[in-house]
Parts: sequence; structure tokens; C-alpha cells
Amino acid sequence: MKALRAPDWTTEATIVPPPRRTDIVEEELDGEVVLFDLRSGSTYQLNETALAVWRNCDGHVSTREIAEQLAQAYEVEFETALDHVEQLVALLGQSALLDVSGDL
Repeated sequence: MKALRAPDWTTEATIVPPPRRTDIVEEELDGEVVLFDLRSGSTYQLNETALAVWRNCDGHVSTREIAEQLAQAYEVEFETALDHVEQLVALLGQSALLDVSGDL
């Protein structure tokens, strides 16, 4: 079976995640960070790489830029880093941790 490759347009797409909500409280605990959502009462534990993605969600930095940073820092393939960044951004959005109001 022939391996499929991603469509050409996916390597050019630029996704800029919305900024993180300003009312989320960060607390460091045992080398990881816990996010407290004061609206819902939910908590989320982030490891070092997830924290790097979270802190780069400012409404200006693209997922490609975040992936480039992580690929270099952790010596992983860019496409792997990009896939993980985009999945995490989607999870942050589904958890309502990003400000999708459109106000920057």
C-alpha cells in the first residue's frame, strides 16, 4: 500500500489560537502547573510542554511558531510537534480556557 501524504495546503496553513482567558489562575505544583478555571471550578494539570503551548496562546503567536519552538527545544520532528500543538489548542478551546470573544 502506498503511503499517503498530507495535502500541500496543510503545510502552509497558519492558525493563530485565541488568547488564553485572563481569569484562569496558574499555580505551580510539583514541577507542573495547575490551571484553575474560576468560572467552572475545573482544574487542569499541564506538563512542561503543554504549559509552553498555553503560555504562547496570546492571540498573536501561530501554532506553527509554537511548534517550531517545541521541535527545536525537544528535538522532535516539526510535523509531530505541530500535530501535538494543534491537538492541545483544540482541547484548550473545548475546555473553554481560551478567550473566543474576539477581543484582544
